[in-house]
Amino acid sequence: MEKYMLIFHGDPSRMPASPEEMQNNMNKWMAWIDKLGKSGQYVSGEPLMPGGKLVSGAGKKVIDGPYTEGKEIVGGYFIINAKDIDEAVMIAKDCPDYEIGSSVQVRQVMKMDM
Repeated sequence: MEKYMLIFHGDPSRMPASPEEMQNNMNKWMAWIDKLGKSGQYVSGEPLMPGGKLVSGAGKKVIDGPYTEGKEIVGGYFIINAKDIDEAVMIAKDCPDYEIGSSVQVRQVMKMDM
């Protein structure tokens, strides 16, 4: 098995607004995490708080986040186990937020010999 990172992108203006919608969305996420956990594919993951800072360049310039163009922000990530990129993509296709316009970036985690 290889490790892959699923990076969740979304438009905050399209996120569920009412408490009922938020709870329904959270239930979908928890069910997905439970499913991945039972199959041994879920390793870890966390949602990210909005905002933050970006440090860049030789001068170490600091700017306020979010850091992507337009309205899309990175909302969180998972680390998963998958046999290959195709399986990781299939796992990503179960993300519950596609119906609200979100996207998922799938990246293989590079093994490092330490």
